[in-house]
Amino acid sequence: MKKMAKMSMCSAALLLVVLCYAQVISAEVYNVGDGTWRLGQDYTSWAAGKRFALGDTLVFTYIAPHTVAEVSASAASACDGSNPIFFSDNHSTFVRLTTPGDHFFISTAPGDCQHGMKLKLTVAAATTAP
Repeated sequence: MKKMAKMSMCSAALLLVVLCYAQVISAEVYNVGDGTWRLGQDYTSWAAGKRFALGDTLVFTYIAPHTVAEVSASAASACDGSNPIFFSDNHSTFVRLTTPGDHFFISTAPGDCQHGMKLKLTVAAATTAP
């Protein structure tokens, strides 16, 4: 009987490990704007056709003076990058989506956000097995 209980515990632990790896393996990598973070791109349309999930990665590829900043909803609406959640200006920025809900990204270069360099996306909450 003890042996059976031990096997059940091991099986449950193995299943948990497999499920964790399955989530990592199924993560997507999205090249924002289908390749380039720049002016003249419709990021609302770009994001509309995608289902973002926990563990997915966004890749922002851009040239100076553009930047990437994750900001709050109100900061995105006002194009205010003065207090970002995250900021990068290294021209190749990887952002792993680790929290569910709405995320807002803007370029903080003068005039960029006002001219459309902003992205809103929604990350789906993790689903649990029934």
